[in-house]
Amino acid sequence: MAEASDDRLVLADTQLDKRLGIGLLVAVFLGVAVQFAWGRDWIEAAAFVALAAGALVWLKRTLIRGVWTFDRPGGRVSLVVEGRKGCESWDWALADIAGAEVSEVGRQGQTRGHGQKRPVILLTDGTRVPMRPYHSAGSQSWEAVIAVRKFLGHDSPDLPVGWIPDD
Repeated sequence: MAEASDDRLVLADTQLDKRLGIGLLVAVFLGVAVQFAWGRDWIEAAAFVALAAGALVWLKRTLIRGVWTFDRPGGRVSLVVEGRKGCESWDWALADIAGAEVSEVGRQGQTRGHGQKRPVILLTDGTRVPMRPYHSAGSQSWEAVIAVRKFLGHDSPDLPVGWIPDD
């Protein structure tokens, strides 16, 4: 969450978990490369340096940043997504937002119980707008949904067992 007040809620998703994971992978690749270089195995060392570089290039090409802004005084909600397709944005009236939930999406969009979790904004016309432009799971999904519910003044009866929100 980037900003929260009674009048404004800003949720920024920079895929920090992805950055940390790839950073750890690159560190392992470079550590292996150093071990091979220490043993004068230059071809293997170069291969692991190339793997590290490839992982960093892949990260740069696939990183997505999404920012939701809920503005009560302006009566607007906006979503700005920066990714492979450039910068895209959407706007809705705050009155068009019915709520938020973590939905489960299976393969080919089916919702049958063992799919991936995705936080969504529910519009009054029944449309589900993904809060993240990729499938995700875990506490970040719940935290985003709870933040939106609190901002809209809704309760949260379906919290996961053992999850306690920060006040």
